[in-house]
Amino acid sequence: MSARVVPVSALLTRLKNVIAQSVPLDGVWIQGEISNLTKHRSGHYYFSIKDSRSEMSCVMFASYVNRLRFSVEEGMQVLVNGSVSIYEQRGSLQLYVKAMRPEGIGELYLEFEQRKRRLEQQGYFSEEAKKPQPAWIENIGIVTARDGAALQDVLVTLKKRWPMMNVTLYPALVQGRDAPASLMQALRRADRGGHDALLLVRGGGSFEDLFCFNDENLVKTIYDLDTFLVAGIGHEVDTTLAELAADVRVATPTYAAQRVSRDQYDALRWIEGAKQFLTDRTRQMIAHSRTVLSSYENNPYLRDPLMWVVEKQMRLDQLSGALENALTKRYEMACIRERSLKDALWAASPRHAIESGRQKLDSARGLLNQNTRTQLRHQKERFARSVALLDACSPLQVLSRGYAIVQAEGKVVRAVDEVRLGEEVRITVSDGTLKAAITKKEKTNG
Repeated sequence: MSARVVPVSALLTRLKNVIAQSVPLDGVWIQGEISNLTKHRSGHYYFSIKDSRSEMSCVMFASYVNRLRFSVEEGMQVLVNGSVSIYEQRGSLQLYVKAMRPEGIGELYLEFEQRKRRLEQQGYFSEEAKKPQPAWIENIGIVTARDGAALQDVLVTLKKRWPMMNVTLYPALVQGRDAPASLMQALRRADRGGHDALLLVRGGGSFEDLFCFNDENLVKTIYDLDTFLVAGIGHEVDTTLAELAADVRVATPTYAAQRVSRDQYDALRWIEGAKQFLTDRTRQMIAHSRTVLSSYENNPYLRDPLMWVVEKQMRLDQLSGALENALTKRYEMACIRERSLKDALWAASPRHAIESGRQKLDSARGLLNQNTRTQLRHQKERFARSVALLDACSPLQVLSRGYAIVQAEGKVVRAVDEVRLGEEVRITVSDGTLKAAITKKEKTNG
């Protein structure tokens, strides 16, 4: 049996596929110390992560590095998350890091991931459950800290964009153990305030500072709100469970204010445009109305309505006469058509066929009788001619002129030599027969 030969690249590709299929690391955070850290000018980080017994090569690409909220340093204890694969060029096992956190808050991140997965499975982050943004927002409620920077950011933005916005503050704690209960109470009060929209905002902070917005009961309270809610908590890299449950999530409190407000200058420009459009449209309508009015003023029928009525009456009389003629002609044509149909119907009726057949039969009978009589007369005349001719050729006619027929032994005697002397013969004359005996024979010359 011959051995199977494969290139190194094929083996490494096979190992890479096996690892990708059999070593999933979703939801797994690896703990270790940063070693041999190299921050490449491309933005990628190359390093190793190790513990007391093992070490593993790692790479973190620039797109993931840009999401870090802390500075990575040599010897730092961290938690990393990513995927394991084979780096085929060197044939080494390598960890591709997608997220990194300082080790000190690892338990909080683990709790965050567990809550997120559980609430997501229960449908609290479903897109189908999110409410659409109202078309016009004039009255908003803000849930945040009374003295926080987030409130000032929102108010300043609203003042610049839409200073006529009606704003109601529902102060709440935004940090600490009592913050979730305070936020839920403020949100319920705001939801009953009849606002067009609500803002849940807070400025930036550490993961621990923002962890109160990951409370499960707070997420459920947000899910049950009847009012459209925009959440802007922390910075763009921060994501809390409260934001995921909100109808709209934005990066910062300033963006939250922009989301629910119109730009007054855009509105003014729109009003000016609408004003100009209405002005132009009104002028067009006035010009059109003047044209129509002028046409009415120059209309001879409007200047002399009686003449218009007379002309219309004449036209009506003309049309009435034409209609009457057309109806009369149509009636006559209908009568002709009716007669034609009656004739055709009579010609196609059985009674007409019988009558016509009877007439043809009578005519044929008369013609047959006439032809029969003519033929009979012709036959009689022919018969008379034949009889006369037959009489003329009949032997009896010859006998009536004195001739006789002599027969001997049933044969006609035509010569003297055909009989013997003393022989009896039979002589037929015109009125009977005679029997005689030959006593003498005498020939004539000839």
